Amino acid sequence: MKRRFSSNLQGKVRNFNLPKNQPLVPLYEAIVNSINAIDERTQRDPLFKREDGKITIEIVREKTLLPNSENGTILGFKISDNGIGFTDENMASFMEADSLYKERIGGKGIGRFSWLKAFSSVHITSTYRNNDNTFASRDFDFSLDQGTIEDIIKEDTEGTENITSVQLKEYKKEYSEYVPKQSDTIMTRILQHCFIYFLSSSCPEITLLDVENEFILNKVFKDKFSIEENKRIFTVGDKTFTLLNIKINDKVFSNKNTLFICANDRLVDTKNLEKIIVDLDSNIFEKLGYWYLGVLTSDYFNQNVDMNRLSFTIPQERSDLLPNYPSMGEIISAACSLITEYLGDYLDRINKLKMERIQKYTSEMAPQYRHLHHYVRDEIAAIKPGVSDDELDDELYRIKRDLENKTKNECNDLMKNLEKGSISTEEYQKQFQETIQKVSDVNMAALADYVIHRKIILNLLKQGLNIKPDGKFNLEKYLHQLIYPMRSTSDEIPYESHNLWLIDEKLSFSQFISSDKPFNNNSKEDRIDILVLDAPVVMVDSENTGTAYDSITIFELKRPMRDDYNMEENPITQLMDYAEKIKSKKVKDSYQRPIIVSDTTKFYLYAICDITPSLERILNNMPFMRTPDNLGAYLYNANLKAYIEVISYDKLKNDSEKRNKILFDKLGIYN
Repeated sequence: MKRRFSSNLQGKVRNFNLPKNQPLVPLYEAIVNSINAIDERTQRDPLFKREDGKITIEIVREKTLLPNSENGTILGFKISDNGIGFTDENMASFMEADSLYKERIGGKGIGRFSWLKAFSSVHITSTYRNNDNTFASRDFDFSLDQGTIEDIIKEDTEGTENITSVQLKEYKKEYSEYVPKQSDTIMTRILQHCFIYFLSSSCPEITLLDVENEFILNKVFKDKFSIEENKRIFTVGDKTFTLLNIKINDKVFSNKNTLFICANDRLVDTKNLEKIIVDLDSNIFEKLGYWYLGVLTSDYFNQNVDMNRLSFTIPQERSDLLPNYPSMGEIISAACSLITEYLGDYLDRINKLKMERIQKYTSEMAPQYRHLHHYVRDEIAAIKPGVSDDELDDELYRIKRDLENKTKNECNDLMKNLEKGSISTEEYQKQFQETIQKVSDVNMAALADYVIHRKIILNLLKQGLNIKPDGKFNLEKYLHQLIYPMRSTSDEIPYESHNLWLIDEKLSFSQFISSDKPFNNNSKEDRIDILVLDAPVVMVDSENTGTAYDSITIFELKRPMRDDYNMEENPITQLMDYAEKIKSKKVKDSYQRPIIVSDTTKFYLYAICDITPSLERILNNMPFMRTPDNLGAYLYNANLKAYIEVISYDKLKNDSEKRNKILFDKLGIYN
């Protein structure tokens, strides 16, 4: 007998949404169809019980030269069951697109189209019992190559048991590459998808065959999963939901804590709870020996699952147009609140350890974040446990920035309301006290940031003075770059990008600074390591180029522990040559502006270098005085009107540490 589909088969398959990374969905559909067929037989045959049902899943692989090999490419599956079979009623439903035959149990009437989406063809054989208790059988192919099905029926066959086989043949190329290679993986996926069925003690026996290996999935489920059931019923809006809390002690089944969202006893969507519940982490298995699995079900889900059972038609956020229909976001949030309560002992312990760690970090390592515990404790509590120190610092910095922006807006709002007269004096006083305290704490945190930056720079300076593994010291450019970026000027870099405070705090407020730039911007001219120009305070004007500079400071840096100086080549001579060239009024700065000096212009010349024996001899031949710590030397050259000082790197480091010690002590930074 020939039968024709009541709608276009190719169009139905084309419109069936089956992502290529979900190639096992057709297998799931066939397995659930077998379970439904067994349930239908149970209802019609009083002598047949659900637990008598049997389903066999055979993995069909490409043959290889190795016998019994599970490495062969998976071509398809053969699913057999002893359910009701392809009776006339079931065959009529199969031939009708969008059949309502299984509507009562959540069937959409389109699952079989997933078979042809992923496979080249399907072969079906079925032996079943007629209403008169005789056996009949039918055999047919189902494919896109033909618009009809040649349904071959044999009546009065000598059958003794119902048996139906669905063979999914030859994966299409776009799906085959995503099929799991190992039977263990396929078994786990089946257990996950049909999880609710396996929870039932009357679940049909389901067997997976692969080459010569046999897995009875019910036994695997029972042996591997020590399940502690705890069911909670809750409502969102006027809809009722059931959350089944399960502890699974099998690490292979999952590697994270998960929420299964199901419809009509099938898994539709999963949520990684570690991304939703802040203090829930993957360490739970190592610490407590189980993963958490929540199974969420509801008639609301059954009524709002899409046709392909791959997602829900429930909006993520509630719509004002449908106030009685909860959003998926609200449902997940309510479920997670119950899960948090269920795992309360573990989560409370993790949260306590996390907060203690953050408290210690902000007290000892990053005091610029201390005030956050007072103002934004909830935001801190939302940080995931187990993050690295770098990740923790990033999170705290983000929270601090948000608090700073919020505080700034609060200040602006307070001033606007005050100007409008829309705030009473009493209310203003209260808001003012709260806001000003927050502003003070935020500003103190900003200062702490800067002080910690100084500590880091000093540590880098100490590190740069140490001998390297190759037995050599760092070149002067390492220290030059640390103090002031090379090949740059104060017009080109922000204030925070240099560290002249290492030498003298006042240098940070100079009019113009040039680093490693040649006179006249000519590559053939001398390049002063650092040149600092200052005009009298009352005359500081970037456009007033006719004003003589009040003071000029020059720095010459040398490699640590350099010891090859002579009377002609040494930092003292270099500095004096630079001063004489500037006093000649024949050079310009890197912007081609004349460096104007007068008889009253003062010169400060600093040689930043270690006082090695060769430099010691040069200093002894000049009227240098030693500093009290004997780590530096100085003199005044009347002809140049120049103060000249030699600062050893040890002196530079020690003096900087002494000037900043009070700041470090106030913040509790001792290392």
